[in-house]
Amino acid sequence: MATLPPRKNPTPTRISKEHLTPLQILLQLGFPKHRAEKALAATGHRSVQLASDWLLAHVRDPSLNSNDPREYILYACPTGAFAEKLLNLWTESKELGWNGAHNFMPHVTLVSFFKAPDECAERVAAALESVVDKNDCLDRIGLEAYISPNFMGLFVEDKPAEWLKSVAVRYVAQLANLGITAEPQTKSLHLTLAYQFSSSLFQPLASMVQRLGPLGTPANWELRLYSRDPRLHNAHVHKVTHAHVPREHDELELRPGDYIYLPEGACKSSIDGWVEGISWLTGITGYLPLNHTKRTAESDSWTLHATVRITSSKIETVDEELSEGRKLPILSSTESLDTPDGIAPDTEPMEASQPPSILARQIFICRHGERVDFTFGTWIPYCFEPDGCYVRRDLNMPKELPPRNIQDFQNDSPLTTLGELQASLVGKAMKSSDVKVDVAFASPSLRCVQTLSKILKGLNSDIPIKIEPGFIEWLAWYPNGLPTWMTPTELLEAGFNIDQNYRPIIQTNELPSRENAAQYYERSFELIKKIIENTAGNVLIVAHAASLAACTRQLTGGRVPPAAEVTRLVQRVPYLACLTAHKGLKGWQLHPPPFPPITHTSNSRFDWKILT
Repeated sequence: MATLPPRKNPTPTRISKEHLTPLQILLQLGFPKHRAEKALAATGHRSVQLASDWLLAHVRDPSLNSNDPREYILYACPTGAFAEKLLNLWTESKELGWNGAHNFMPHVTLVSFFKAPDECAERVAAALESVVDKNDCLDRIGLEAYISPNFMGLFVEDKPAEWLKSVAVRYVAQLANLGITAEPQTKSLHLTLAYQFSSSLFQPLASMVQRLGPLGTPANWELRLYSRDPRLHNAHVHKVTHAHVPREHDELELRPGDYIYLPEGACKSSIDGWVEGISWLTGITGYLPLNHTKRTAESDSWTLHATVRITSSKIETVDEELSEGRKLPILSSTESLDTPDGIAPDTEPMEASQPPSILARQIFICRHGERVDFTFGTWIPYCFEPDGCYVRRDLNMPKELPPRNIQDFQNDSPLTTLGELQASLVGKAMKSSDVKVDVAFASPSLRCVQTLSKILKGLNSDIPIKIEPGFIEWLAWYPNGLPTWMTPTELLEAGFNIDQNYRPIIQTNELPSRENAAQYYERSFELIKKIIENTAGNVLIVAHAASLAACTRQLTGGRVPPAAEVTRLVQRVPYLACLTAHKGLKGWQLHPPPFPPITHTSNSRFDWKILT
């Protein structure tokens, strides 16, 4: 056998795209470095796709080539029942008129605004996680109420305040190592409830604060690192409520959901109802009709870079009255809510009401695990003997299958062994992350039921599975009609913990024979609303790749995408992808799940004959 001659020009080693950083990928796509860094910082380094979308949207942004650094701020924010109470307070007090507290979400400022160059954005976020020892988190954060004619707020008790200040100091030290200057909050830590309000609103606002009740209400707290566009400084933020197509060259196109930066005082000084503002979505400046917008919190347009939990997951209700506490600072109407000074007289304790028993809700929506037919192709003739006996031809094929008509597996595929492992790992990750699930739903597809069963097992949960036909994916992908699913009784007999008393919101015979993308999204939206209305606690749903967007897009205020986009979205949702929706101060919002994703490479089939 002839030997191979040596190659003089070997192919240079190529780096797989899987190992490239987001910045490297954007540079390969042809974006200039400073623009790519700006886009990644503006989108919180969430993904290359978001950053590239941002760049395309901001192609006419005059600040795209500027070197102005973003402004960052570190907050401690409550979650849970206490956050729900504050949401109600914000909503009710806005009806009286806008006050300074409405410009931000409820928070305690730990580090005031500081500037960081875009190339440092990822390190600024990573530094936050390094300053909190998860074994040294707080059991609770005690608060003391204070009400005066020009300021109402909750001051952090001494012990947790000192702990929070130490975190802020450590974070500032980490920033200094990056060459970034920041100042930790050293004055009394507080959560502002109302300030910069007229004297006529004192009594109704005070009554609202009193109705907050005991401050021992269950609450978790987390650190949140935000950033904002430097052009937002001293500007008000309005949310677009109605679309506007420009009729003149100097007008700004308005899209519902966009945010507009308006100079302070612009609304009052307008003589014709038109104002000049900057679009958050595109960065373009132009004139717009003010009645197509509504003022909202400045923080709505900020970018979230990192969250770190700082209280233990075990929450207890402590029946405490609002404390008289110590003498607390007063804010005048012209002072910043983050820099109180002066001394207030003692306050009388306020009457308390019973705390609510419901924590802030979460919905976890997962795609099922790896399916046999997508992995092995035409597998049924390969795995079933003429007598109907199933034979496991590959270790990644199911060890056993539930008894049913063999051909029913054709359109209702089971999970692979790897799919079951994926689901088990996600369940264990949920358990390690202290995820609490109160009710669980699955699409009637076998792969979804199997996935949910394995997740619950990994979570050490024995709650029964509710089979909901309404969670089946877009019916346009079933041109030959619905699959024949196993009934709840058959699933129960096959060993699955099925809730036999559950009556589906959408019965199988109520599913349409045809539906377009908008109808599919509407079906999913109506279903999720009814589930929220008819259940309590946290909800876990296992369905299909399309379900993650279909169940949450309208719930969080988004639009229904066209059919082509639905297909593109599905292609970007891997097996066991999980999405989390939180009900917070701004309604339902999407958040990353509290556990890492599961990623693995493809593994080609080994043919032992090559070694013979």
